[in-house]
Amino acid sequence: MRDGARGDLQPDRHAQPGRVGYGLLREAHAQLHRGRGRAVKVLVTGATGFLGSHTVRALRRDGHDVRVMVRTPSKATALFERMHIEGCEIVTGDITDRSSVEAAVVGCDAVVHAAAVVAVEPTREAEMHATNLAGAENVLGVAVDAGCDPVVHVSTVAALFPFQTDPVTAEHPVVGAENGYGQTKAACERFARSLQDAGHPVVTIYPSGIVGPEDWNESINLNSVKLWIEKGFPVAKGYSGSYVDVRDLADVIAVSVQPGQGSARLLCMGTYLTAREQVATMSEAIGADFASMPLPKPVWWVWSRLGDLAARFGIDLVLTSDGYDYIFHSKPGDDSATIERTGVTFRPIVETWRDMFTWMLEQEMVSAKRLGTLAD
Repeated sequence: MRDGARGDLQPDRHAQPGRVGYGLLREAHAQLHRGRGRAVKVLVTGATGFLGSHTVRALRRDGHDVRVMVRTPSKATALFERMHIEGCEIVTGDITDRSSVEAAVVGCDAVVHAAAVVAVEPTREAEMHATNLAGAENVLGVAVDAGCDPVVHVSTVAALFPFQTDPVTAEHPVVGAENGYGQTKAACERFARSLQDAGHPVVTIYPSGIVGPEDWNESINLNSVKLWIEKGFPVAKGYSGSYVDVRDLADVIAVSVQPGQGSARLLCMGTYLTAREQVATMSEAIGADFASMPLPKPVWWVWSRLGDLAARFGIDLVLTSDGYDYIFHSKPGDDSATIERTGVTFRPIVETWRDMFTWMLEQEMVSAKRLGTLAD
């Protein structure tokens, strides 16, 4: 049983063997080039996002032809140059425009749908409802109609929250957190599962908190990490969370684009940590004590409600009531089915923190004095 699950076979959470299941992964890559697997043409949406860009790089590394559909080609070109991604076909389109999706899918063997509006502001709920579900219906629906195999849909554990099982598995019923993002992703998930139930080769990926280096567009999670580094990590009894490295998640997707494997639901929750375990792993990553401070649960509650109020005026206080609910009601996930199907395991979280912090230092996003030996 891998990191984050509970059971008699659970290893120490902070001492997982290997950073990725590279024995199996290398063999999969070798088979691809020996002809037992094959290079496919893949359409990727959301390619300028954190996960999407890393997925494009993983697909190109594995020899696949990649077409990306974006609203602003110049943004994709600049990002790919920065990430040293070459050889992609860039087409203009919008996931809410079915005709542009239909044009983009032509000639593709597989599709990876990673585009979504991610926001906590109530002022953007209408945008999320209009974009996320319509986008999923267009991209997944058009891909299925075109006979693409597989159609990979990037969902989220937020579509399964509040969690009803311990550990969480990919067969968890769809619930959907009460916020606009959670509700729209739950609606997308129901649509994806309806396609699976109809026999279509739809592969659904459920990430937890995605972290790692090269978060060039500064995701919500990156902003949280910045706050921890500069102000200290707030420790509270009952706090917990799960984190998955963006590079490992991209590997899961890249391995999953081979045809003929049928539908699947792949949980990618990665490493489950309590607050004290999180401080311990971040301290190990920087080779010094990571700054932390006690923050009682009632203070978190007040902070989250102030965050709700501020969000209505476009002000980000990092925490909202939805985030509070997730933090204090999180559960570990069982990723074993994902590992068995793909051969990809999740690297130790200490490595993820170290690589992420180092990259943030290189980009001058945070103060060197807060990151111990990493600044030497």
